[in-house]
Amino acid sequence: MLVVFAQEITNRLQYTFDFIFSEILGVPFLLTTDLHEFNESQFPKINYSLLPLDCPLQMHPHPILFQHTINFHSLEAVPYKEEVYFFESSGDSFLPFDPFAASFYLLSRYEEYLMRELDEHHRYPSHHSVLYRNHLLDKPVVNQWAQLIAHEIKMHYPGFDYEKPRFDFLSTIDIDNAWAYKNKGWWRTAGAFVRGLLKGEKHLLEERMQVLRGELHDPYDTYDYIRELYGERKELLLFFILLGKTSQYDRNVSPDNEELQKLIKELSANFQLGIHPSYRSTKRKKELRQEIRTLETITQHKVEASRQHFLRLVLPTTYRRLIKAGIQHDYTMGYADQCGFRAGTSSSFWFYDLKKEEQTTLRIHPFQLMDVTLKNYLKLAPDEALEVIGKLMQEIREYGGTFICLWHNESLSDRGEWKGWRTVFEQMTEQAIKYKDESGTN
Repeated sequence: MLVVFAQEITNRLQYTFDFIFSEILGVPFLLTTDLHEFNESQFPKINYSLLPLDCPLQMHPHPILFQHTINFHSLEAVPYKEEVYFFESSGDSFLPFDPFAASFYLLSRYEEYLMRELDEHHRYPSHHSVLYRNHLLDKPVVNQWAQLIAHEIKMHYPGFDYEKPRFDFLSTIDIDNAWAYKNKGWWRTAGAFVRGLLKGEKHLLEERMQVLRGELHDPYDTYDYIRELYGERKELLLFFILLGKTSQYDRNVSPDNEELQKLIKELSANFQLGIHPSYRSTKRKKELRQEIRTLETITQHKVEASRQHFLRLVLPTTYRRLIKAGIQHDYTMGYADQCGFRAGTSSSFWFYDLKKEEQTTLRIHPFQLMDVTLKNYLKLAPDEALEVIGKLMQEIREYGGTFICLWHNESLSDRGEWKGWRTVFEQMTEQAIKYKDESGTN
């Protein structure tokens, strides 16, 4: 048990301490405003207030956890033991920065509520984030800070015990386009032929003809390969299916197509499935609900997980819509152009709605890397990508959490622009499963 004194207990305070102590460290704790109760307690204690109490662990609190508005805050770097922190604390605090305030700032995605300059797809730009600016995006700093707090407590209270970091793993696959050539319908197929002729893409036209004649395997049909690679570890795979109406950025086969329905049913029989809300649905509430109903009708299972197509995420609007549509788990929290920890953590966490000042029922599962990020945005070769992946996994191995990657069925084709990337996927999978098994996570 840990006892924490604060002069006021707010939703922000409760949310942050719940995450750090209950979820990451596995430590039961009591938040109290009762001075007598705090002083008389024989448990390890933290004084998170401005009062000068007789307590070896004092932390001068930053006001952000006691505010009820969204304001701009000074985020000047605080150097400490060759690391960089922010939300500076006082000289008599047990750390020179307030890890609770900093954690809330990152978990709530506070900075994203203040940003008006979005990219072409209306996404929050990674280069504006405090973690990117301080070269911390590749570290799960909230998990790191939790371990730092636990270490400080144990120094003063040797009997204090907490859960050690554990490594978990989940591989997620977005199916934006189930097949490269098959099951597109005569109109889309004819249009593709015309565009290919105009562009002089003779080799692709021949490949398309071979696939349609049944002489060649469709390059995007990588489902048997994925199934065989993971074998009995089916719990480590989660597929997201795009079922939106056709538009500029939504190009999957029609959900009315019998072959697509057959594929979805086969995947559903073996793996976890979630909805991949279409690009269109970010502005059309009815279409989001329809896409979810379509997937539920095909699988005969309730849809509880989602990831936004193109990672289109606007806070708090997107998450509020997902909650209303019955979604309980979302996997959109990550950047398209950078690898790393967008919310500063490698652990899942509850979405905190800053506008309503409350913790919600939506669980956020942040991912650390995407295939397209590695190849197209960062321009990495397969061997360079493996190095980046290895470093991210080592961070999670040291500080705990879940390594979540994002791939597409088409990027595993091992053909064309994706030649050589199957090896990346295979080596990443092998190493991640090894770390998970060594860590003993279920």
